[in-house]
Amino acid sequence: MDWDDVGRSSYRVEISGWDSGEIFFVEKAYLKWDPEGGKEACVQNLLKQGSVVFIRLLQPLSTHHTYPIAYHVMEVGTRDARGSIRVVLEQARPRSPLSVHRLIAERMQ
Repeated sequence: MDWDDVGRSSYRVEISGWDSGEIFFVEKAYLKWDPEGGKEACVQNLLKQGSVVFIRLLQPLSTHHTYPIAYHVMEVGTRDARGSIRVVLEQARPRSPLSVHRLIAERMQ
């Protein structure tokens, strides 16, 4: 996904969770949603692969409340020149911890 062109397939979100130093964070970011490529975000906090973050859609001028949804961090990129780190996300589903590690291993092959 090209992050230089934040377009129709991206949504303004709030991401929260624990970073790689186990410090709780909350930050605003863009979530890109590509039906073929999945979901990605660029974050400032360094995250661990396999960790869980919570993403809440930010809707301007909306009277409806949005609720956070849990996602697994499947891939963590390197910090770019702007200080952002690209992460690949997959919505969390109830499963055993071993199956999460298995999913990550499969993505790396």
